[in-house]
Amino acid sequence: MAQGPMAGMNTAQAAMGPHGRARISLRQVLWGLVLTISLPIILVAAGGFYSGYRAEQQAVDQRMQETARALSLLLDREIDKSVLAMRVLSQSPTLASGDFEAFYRRVKDVGLADPSWIALFEPSGRTLFNTSVPYGVRLPDSNRTDALRQVQETRRARVSDLYVGSLTGQRLIAIDVPVIIDERVAYILTLAITPDAFQNIIRDQRIADGWNAAVLDRSKRIVARSRAPERFVGQLASPNVQEALAASSEGMLQSVTLDGIAVRTYFSQSPAYGWSFVISIPTSELAQSIQRSLFWLMILAGVILGGLILAALLARAIARPVDQLVAAAQALGRREEVSGPDTTQVLEFDTIRTALAEASADIRRHERDREDVLAQMAESEARLRLALNAGHFGSWEFTPETGTFITSTTCRANFGRSRDEPFTYADLVASIHPDDRAMQAEAVAQAIANNTDLHVEYRAIWPDESEHWIRVSGRTRVGANGQLSMVGVSQEITERKLADERQALLLRELNHRVKNTLATVQSVASLTRRSAQNTDPAAWNAFMDRLHGLAKTHDLLTTTHWQGALLEDVLKSELDPYQDAMRQRIRLKGPRINLQPSAVLALGLAIHEMATNAVKYGSLSVPDGKVHVMWAVTSGSAPPSLLVEWVESGGPTVKQPERQGFGTKLIQRGLAQQLGGEIKLDFAPTGVRCVITFPIATLMTDADEATETRQRYAS
Repeated sequence: MAQGPMAGMNTAQAAMGPHGRARISLRQVLWGLVLTISLPIILVAAGGFYSGYRAEQQAVDQRMQETARALSLLLDREIDKSVLAMRVLSQSPTLASGDFEAFYRRVKDVGLADPSWIALFEPSGRTLFNTSVPYGVRLPDSNRTDALRQVQETRRARVSDLYVGSLTGQRLIAIDVPVIIDERVAYILTLAITPDAFQNIIRDQRIADGWNAAVLDRSKRIVARSRAPERFVGQLASPNVQEALAASSEGMLQSVTLDGIAVRTYFSQSPAYGWSFVISIPTSELAQSIQRSLFWLMILAGVILGGLILAALLARAIARPVDQLVAAAQALGRREEVSGPDTTQVLEFDTIRTALAEASADIRRHERDREDVLAQMAESEARLRLALNAGHFGSWEFTPETGTFITSTTCRANFGRSRDEPFTYADLVASIHPDDRAMQAEAVAQAIANNTDLHVEYRAIWPDESEHWIRVSGRTRVGANGQLSMVGVSQEITERKLADERQALLLRELNHRVKNTLATVQSVASLTRRSAQNTDPAAWNAFMDRLHGLAKTHDLLTTTHWQGALLEDVLKSELDPYQDAMRQRIRLKGPRINLQPSAVLALGLAIHEMATNAVKYGSLSVPDGKVHVMWAVTSGSAPPSLLVEWVESGGPTVKQPERQGFGTKLIQRGLAQQLGGEIKLDFAPTGVRCVITFPIATLMTDADEATETRQRYAS
């Protein structure tokens, strides 16, 4: 409370200035400047413009009204010419004698302007001839019986309004003249004129481009028009023009044309036939035509110059303090410090400078605070963005009440959408696999109802019809406005799902193949045990060799990830240890055939036994012995089969064995039982020959490959 008197004293001192001199306020300076410049300009300009405008408007109105009157009289003269010509024709002797054909030729020789024509009617409406068609052509009766009857009754020429002709379908104006024979109206001679005749009248007047002129008939319908006649001929004039013509035979009014242009319209109605001529000038063009006020404009320029001189003198009183304020404002704009108040001898300027200095200090303080907050926010956003990008997470926010759905670029990409493509919540639901939509909707509803976290996985169908797995996590929150929304992240987990499926498949496949391998080892061990019981001293070595051969076959399958192996590679794996340097001792010939893993194991054991037998007793036991293995796909059998032929030559003489050995049992049991094949062994003296035949469906991995191979190599 004690600061009140002191504050009032400080204000009074500021108003008086540092030396006790009263300072003029900015408002007073501005008012003096405005009044000094504005009042003379306003007064002189108002008087000069008004006087010039009135004089110019009156001159234009008088000139245009006279033009409209002259053109309406021109309409009467043009119509009178046509009426006079028709009256001359009506006095033709050939017409009085009833020689219509001769009269037709005479009328044709008159040379009417195209497309005008003349027709002769009986008062009842019967058409005798029409020059628009050859003479003798039967024509329909006239549809203007009322007009013909009126001519018959009045016995005077009549000019019709614009109508559509029944014969040609054109817009026409008819001039009907009675043909009086023996004091009675015997015929009616009609001249049909198209609106082009009146259009030529307007064209001859050379109407300015921006103006509009029109000819109206008695019904106020447009017969000809200078602007866009093809669009407006046949339409009624604007309502304002119709009312003005009904009230007076000539005059002027402010109106709007049918094509929507504001104009000043001048009209005059012809005294003889009641047709009207209308001419319109755009209001904008009238405003531009007021150039006679140049004298007043020169006076106005002088007054303005004097006002500017006075304003310059007054501006000296405020120029310096304004410059100081401008400098302070520019410093504030550059975020620089504004110095303390130096008096400018103007109260308002001092107040503004003080406010600028205080604002500068506040801005610097707020900027420091803002920079700290922004730095923290930027760091937090960077960490969040790094975490989302590292995990390929997309962020989203859904407001159930309004249906608003905001998504990040990664979130849209998770659903196969580009960053600029519209993506609403309805689009998200529509992209979910039909079998998963109910599960997703129930999970969202429970999360919102129970205020719990959302965790759901479902399949999404991309626009390219591909199927992808999406994992969505979210949490509900209530905004500052009390509105419930849900925010969260999305992640495409298709690769993880496929990896899980592949892992499960590999485990099942591994289990299956281990069981098969153990069964094979069990079979080999069982047969070897029987041989050992029959006092075969090499049984253990044979067993180890067979396991080694089985291991090599496993290695071959491992290199192809157990997707099968080529038949040629299986043969080379077992026979290459016995091949010579020139690769002539063992020959392999056949097409490229890819075998299933089960076929590779069975056939590998069989080839191992055949090779072992050949090394011990057959052709591979001597240096000159040879083995020739051929294979082909046969097409004669149903179903197609793979035929493998093993032929030995150049070895010791072969004897028929007294008993079936272990190798023969292994071949027959392994191949015949596992692959459903047929084995034929021939112990010919020149060398062992083995023919193995299997259904190709149990051997090859690709049915299409089997078909192609059979077509190329089968015989």
